[in-house]
Amino acid sequence: MNNFLLKLQKFMEGRNGMDKLNRFLFIVYIILIFVNLFAGSLVLYLIELALIGYIFYRCLSRNIYKRSKENQWYMKAEKPVKDFFVRQKNKIRDIKTHRYIRCHHCKAQLRVKRRKGKHTVRCPKCRQEFEVNIII
Repeated sequence: MNNFLLKLQKFMEGRNGMDKLNRFLFIVYIILIFVNLFAGSLVLYLIELALIGYIFYRCLSRNIYKRSKENQWYMKAEKPVKDFFVRQKNKIRDIKTHRYIRCHHCKAQLRVKRRKGKHTVRCPKCRQEFEVNIII
């Protein structure tokens, strides 16, 4: 077994391997397999084959520069989506103690303590002050 792992390690030297984009594509592949179990579609099956082929191509590619660029593009596209869901989770977590508002000038998301009444808030991003009325 140890000999096999050494050979595999030697084979993968200078290759891209698994990165975040490959992991995401693999998750999509697993979801497609699950959906195709119930749908039984030839089109989905062909998409699955193309996807797993692309995953292996990216994983075994020696053109690390291009694969790195693709991965950076994916991570750049993933960040706003991930940040949105983290922000929603934080809003739910802090619902009893804080309110989330938007700055009127730069549209940044601000977290203010939940105290009834009018408050003057300064945005840490653009340094503008504005009034906020917290009712509940």
